Amino acid sequence: MASDQQVDLALVGAYLHNLQLALVNGQAQHAELLLAHALDLMSPALTGQYPALLPSDLPIQFSAGVRLDPGKKRQGKPNEDCVFVSQGIVAPAQVPFGLFVVADGMGGHANGQEASLLAIETTVDELLPRVRKGQTDGDSWGELLRHAVEQANLAVYQRSRQKQADMGTTLTAALIVGNIAFIANVGDSRTYLYRQGKGLEQITQDHSIVARLVANGTIAPDDIYTHPDRNKVYRGLGASLSIEVDIFRETLQNGDALLLCSDGLWEMVPDEQQLAAVLSTSWASADYMAERLLQLALAGGGRDNIGLVVVQVRIQDITTLQTIITPYRGAQLPV
Repeated sequence: MASDQQVDLALVGAYLHNLQLALVNGQAQHAELLLAHALDLMSPALTGQYPALLPSDLPIQFSAGVRLDPGKKRQGKPNEDCVFVSQGIVAPAQVPFGLFVVADGMGGHANGQEASLLAIETTVDELLPRVRKGQTDGDSWGELLRHAVEQANLAVYQRSRQKQADMGTTLTAALIVGNIAFIANVGDSRTYLYRQGKGLEQITQDHSIVARLVANGTIAPDDIYTHPDRNKVYRGLGASLSIEVDIFRETLQNGDALLLCSDGLWEMVPDEQQLAAVLSTSWASADYMAERLLQLALAGGGRDNIGLVVVQVRIQDITTLQTIITPYRGAQLPV
């Protein structure tokens, strides 16, 4: 980076926050990699401009709980899952936003870890500064998210070719601007929405062999947990030069909870009522929910790495919330 560039301290701060989360979760390797990237972002001379703290009286607030664990069967090996959380304000309209990402790497332990981290770094670096500045350039927030994930795919693809390694990753991300969530998905990492009175809904669609078999009626839905091809995806970041990214948008309500997770959680907890029971505990913090979900995955066998983010939504007064997007619930955006 050139020495006359300014440091994006808000972006650096987001990485340092996630470094702390990695340490809390006992993921020293992830913390080291996050620190290395933060130091690279800080290489230009500091300008003395510091990001402001989020106001405590925002009409909408998000609280996030994060958990990373190698699982019972992969103790002592690199964790191929990676997670990221960040919050801020869209400067022009003073609208709160949150960015939450989960990636599950593929291609062997070290390569999988590198792929998931690279995908998240690229997505965050492409998206976060533009969201904070409100730089949509005429595109919707969903299109910005799509573009960021496409760039992540390109980064993983190029790294894979450089290393001549079989490297890839799944990714699911939620960009919340105001009370609208834009959700991206490639692969079989999932985003769920829990709403009081409605229950748990899987927003994303798995790009996996078993999901396709269920869709065409070849196997029953419960067979996805035992089928020999249950870990094979037909769409993932890094497999080809271009990628199709699913984008969904949801209008959020007070008390909603989002769950982003790798298959290390949902495969180990096939009964979605267990997930719903945790997310329905409105008195509990997002961090408590995340810990309970982690323990469920471990109790279910812990056969894979586990990465998850729980996001609680609190809307104080929707009439004062200025959104700069058009609410449109439950639809997948066209490619």
